[in-house]
Amino acid sequence: MAYHFNFSWASGGFLGVDIFFVLSGYLITSIALPAQGNQLDLNLRDFWVKRIRRLLPAAFTMIITTFVWVVLFNRELLNTVRGDAISSIFYTSNWWFIFHKLSYFDSFGSPSPLKNLWSLAIEEQFYILWPIVLIAGFHVFKKRSSFSILVFVGVISSAILMGLLYQPGDDPSRVYYGTDTRSFELFIGCLLAFLWPMKRLSTKNLPIKFQNILNMTSFITLGILVLSVVFLDEYQSFLYRGGMLLICLNTAILIACICHPSSFLGKLFSWKPLHWIGTRSYGIYLWHYPVIVLGTPVQEIGNPVYWHVGLQIVITLIIAELSYCYIEVPIRKRGLRPFLQQYLSFNIFKWKSAPNVKKISTVLSVFLLLVFTAGITGMAESNNEKKELDTPTEIKLNNETKADESSHSEIISEENKGSSRKDQHTLKKNNKEEGKDDINDNRNDELEVTQKVEDKVEKKEEKIKVQKADKNKVTSLNDKKEEKTLATTKSYKKVLAIGDSVMLDIAINLHKKFPAITIDGKVGRQMSQAIQLVPTYANFNQPENAIIIELGTNGFFTNDQLDSLLHSFSKAQVFLVNTRVPRQWESKVNTALANKAQENDHITLVDWHAEAINHPEYFTHDGVHLEPKGIEALTSLIDKTIKASIQ
Repeated sequence: MAYHFNFSWASGGFLGVDIFFVLSGYLITSIALPAQGNQLDLNLRDFWVKRIRRLLPAAFTMIITTFVWVVLFNRELLNTVRGDAISSIFYTSNWWFIFHKLSYFDSFGSPSPLKNLWSLAIEEQFYILWPIVLIAGFHVFKKRSSFSILVFVGVISSAILMGLLYQPGDDPSRVYYGTDTRSFELFIGCLLAFLWPMKRLSTKNLPIKFQNILNMTSFITLGILVLSVVFLDEYQSFLYRGGMLLICLNTAILIACICHPSSFLGKLFSWKPLHWIGTRSYGIYLWHYPVIVLGTPVQEIGNPVYWHVGLQIVITLIIAELSYCYIEVPIRKRGLRPFLQQYLSFNIFKWKSAPNVKKISTVLSVFLLLVFTAGITGMAESNNEKKELDTPTEIKLNNETKADESSHSEIISEENKGSSRKDQHTLKKNNKEEGKDDINDNRNDELEVTQKVEDKVEKKEEKIKVQKADKNKVTSLNDKKEEKTLATTKSYKKVLAIGDSVMLDIAINLHKKFPAITIDGKVGRQMSQAIQLVPTYANFNQPENAIIIELGTNGFFTNDQLDSLLHSFSKAQVFLVNTRVPRQWESKVNTALANKAQENDHITLVDWHAEAINHPEYFTHDGVHLEPKGIEALTSLIDKTIKASIQ
C-alpha cells in the first residue's frame, strides 16, 4: 500500500509481492504435504473448491463493483478497464498486461484500477498447476528429498530467465509480470515447506541457545527486508539479476523463524491489531488500489496529499472489513449457494414476504450485473470512443539555412491533411482496431507521422500557416519574424531538439522562437531510443551548436545511457530539460539530469519541474502533456535559459 501511495520512504514497497509469493508457496505446500512419510493424499477437487471459495467471491465482487463505478462515473477509463476486467475474471491479467505492453511502473494519467490483480493471476495459476505437479512429483520421485531437488532447479531456472530477459534502462514490466520469471518466488516457498514443514514444528527439545539463534535470525532478516523496502527501487538492475532471488531467500528464512512456535517475533505478530490486519489482508490488497486510482486526482500522483491518503486508507479498511464479514467468511464456511439463498430472493412468488434486506440486495445485485454486462459488451461507450487523434505522434522538422534560400518543415495536424499544398506529407497510421490512443491509455500500436516540406521564402511578408487541431486555431510563423530574430541564432549556428511527446506539444512554439531549429520528437520515446538517433545528428556536435534534450517523461534511464547520449554531443552546448511527471521515477530522472549539469560546463539544466510543480493548469488530464499555458511556459523557459547561457 505504501508503494502505491507513492510514499518516498517506501520506494521498494513493491517487494511486498515477493514476500506474498514466498509465503503463498510455503503455506499451500505445507497444507498439501502429509505430516509424516512421503505418501501424498491430496484431493484435487477439495483443494480447488477451497481455493475458489477463498479467492474468487471477494475478487469478483471487487472487479464488478469497480467496473460499474467506471461505467457510471469515469467513462474515460472504460476502454482501458474493459479488457482488464475480462482478463482478471479469468486470472490471466498478468499476461494480458504483457501482451498489451501495459507497464506496471510507467503509465500516464489514471492507471487501470484493476492493475494490482496481476499478482493474484499468478497465484491462481500456481494454485491450478502446483497440486498436479505435486501429485506427479511424488508419484515419480517417491521421496521429498528427491522431489525438492527438482523444485530447486525450478527456482534457479526461473531466476536465470528473469536475468536474461531483463534489459537495463528498459521497462522491466515483462519480467515483473511474467509467471515464468516470478515462479521462483513461489518455488522458494515450496522448497521451504519440504525442508521446514509447518506440521512438524514443535517447541519440544529446543534448547535456549537455539531459541536465541532463532530470534536473532528473525530480527536480522526482518531488518534486511525493511532496509530493502526503504532503499531499493524498481529501476535497479541488481533486483532483476539476482536481487529478488536473494530477497526471497531472506524472506524464506524469516518465515521459517516466525512459523516456529518458539519464535518471539511470531508471538509479536499475533498481537490483535496485527492479527486483524492479517485476516483482512486479502480484502485490503484487493480494494486499496481501485480506491487509490479512482480517488486520486492526477496532479496528486507522486505528490500525495496526506489527509486524502488517510481518508483512502480508512475507506479501504472499511470495505475490507465488510468484504471479510459478509462475503469471504460466509462463503468460505457455508459455500456459495447458501450464501446466495441468505442474501438474495429468487422466488418472485415470495417477493412480497421477503425481508427488506433481501429485496434491496437482490435489486442492487441485478443492477450491478446489468451495468457490468452493458459495459463489457460495449453497449456503454467510453467518452473517448469517438475522439480522433488530432496530434501527430512523431515529428521530424528539419531546417538548414543556406546562402540564398531557406528550407523548413511544417508541422501539420491530421485534421488539416485535406487542405491543398505543395508539401510532401507521408502518413502511416494503424487501423483503429489495432490500437487506441497511446497518450491516453498506453495500449495503442505505434502511429507514425513523418512530414517533410521544402518551401522557398522569397518575401518577408509570406506567412506559413500552422494549424493545431485541438484548438482549431491557425497562426502565422512569420508575422513577427523580424522581432524574433534571436541573438541565439547568431551565437548558435544550429539548434537541435530531441524529445518525447512533450517535445511534440511545444514543437510549434519552439519553432517560432528558433526558426532554424531541427526538432525530432516522438511519443513514448525512451533514452535508449534517443541514443540510436545520434548518428543522424552527428554534424550537430560542434561548439557553435545548441542541443536541447527533453527526455525522461516515459521512464527512468541508467547513468550509462545518459552518459552515452551526452558524450555524443560533448562539443556542443547541451540543455537538459527535466521532467514534471506524476510518477515514481520523476525524482530519479531529475536528480540524474541535475548531476550531469553540475558535472559538465557545457551542460545547462532547464528546470521545468520547479517552474511547473505549482501550476496544474499547465497540464492536460494526464498530468504530463501540456495545455496552451504550459506550452508557452515551457517554451519561454527554454528560450530564457538559452539566452542566459550566451550572455
